[in-house]
Amino acid sequence: MMKNKTLLMLAFVALAPITAWAQVDTNWSTTDVTVVKRLPGPALWKVVRDDKVVWIIGSAQIESKAGWDSTRIENILTGAETLYTPPMASGGVSLIFRLMKDKDLPGRTTLKDVLPEGEYARFQTTARRYGIKTNDIEKDKPLWAGMRLSMKINQKYGYSSSAVVDRLSKAAKKKKVKVRAVASYEAKPLLNQIAAVDADESRRCLTMRLDSLDYDIPNISIVTRAWANGDVARLKPILRNGTKGDCLKGLGADLSARVSGDTIAVIEKAMSGSKRSVLILPMGMLINDDRLVSGLRARGYNVREPL
Repeated sequence: MMKNKTLLMLAFVALAPITAWAQVDTNWSTTDVTVVKRLPGPALWKVVRDDKVVWIIGSAQIESKAGWDSTRIENILTGAETLYTPPMASGGVSLIFRLMKDKDLPGRTTLKDVLPEGEYARFQTTARRYGIKTNDIEKDKPLWAGMRLSMKINQKYGYSSSAVVDRLSKAAKKKKVKVRAVASYEAKPLLNQIAAVDADESRRCLTMRLDSLDYDIPNISIVTRAWANGDVARLKPILRNGTKGDCLKGLGADLSARVSGDTIAVIEKAMSGSKRSVLILPMGMLINDDRLVSGLRARGYNVREPL
């Protein structure tokens, strides 16, 4: 059942940009920021209004076994009211069975039958490069084949953004801090959108996924070190130069906008509490997408960004 739950989460991820929020053309030279001196451990953003504070840590896909200093963020969690984690997808068993059915090509058709020869060769070359067997992927539609290949590579080599969430969630619970997701999105509408994708768009999604793997994996060690050391200046060019856009013609952009809006609402709610709160958000939302930071500033919050 864990594998099936993972596929349900993939349905949610499918509607987000290939490289999270790496898709904007913001004029960063004119952005008014307050800079916070870099301290040990991952970078933190500080949202302030009057005497109320919300801290934000940006998560990234990193080598999950890499060591990183969580002392500062755990100290901030001490006495905090809530730790908010990234949005999640929700759905029952029937949705999982539907997902397992909808991801397959019809009849005896295989991936080789529906892809151009060069693209299928590229898919196989990528899989062999990372030692991934594709027997159980060959019946997948191209969109799903790309996502599942990516999932298998991440699982094999321990690349994950959830390791950050898991570690800090455990620390929060030990400190009697509430742990809540920023939002929970019903998976059914997302699955309906994915099911409506035509063959050309499905192939385009696979191509973008392979492009993303070609860019992200060679950079993951650099990203891990920069993230662990709070080196935002090093992270910015890597995240901004990644594969841009989403593979479902705007659906991912719609989801990104929804997440930004819900995150602002959560921060406003946290500001009404008696204690500080902490959020874990994808690093791309903080580095590449101006909607969140500009939205908070428009509401009168002072957003202090790390170096």
